[in-house]
Amino acid sequence: LPSSTMGVELSIDPPTCPISAAGGTSKHKIVNHTDRMLAFKIKSSNNSNYSVNVVHGLIQIGYTTDLVITRVKGKPKADKLVIMYADVPQDCKDPLTPFKPDKIEGEITGETVVKLSAAE
Repeated sequence: LPSSTMGVELSIDPPTCPISAAGGTSKHKIVNHTDRMLAFKIKSSNNSNYSVNVVHGLIQIGYTTDLVITRVKGKPKADKLVIMYADVPQDCKDPLTPFKPDKIEGEITGETVVKLSAAE
């Protein structure tokens, strides 16, 4: 693995999302760098301007998932997506299993942030 991914269980490639305030889409990959299956859940600081093609899911060991971020026209501000993740058993079918209202369950848990920088 390249040194830039060391210590990161889940990453987004590319890590930033430069969509114009006029609207558009940006394509990314969610990458699982662990030796376990990961469940993920995406939260946005701005659901009125941004949407994603997948809100939660499972990523097998060493695999990636396509993430498409769509922005509708609106005033630019400092927004972000937070991708929460946790390891799950290989036979897990429900990606929301580890995400409890008060905590995330799993040996490997964390979150990755994607800065959404809409320029005028």
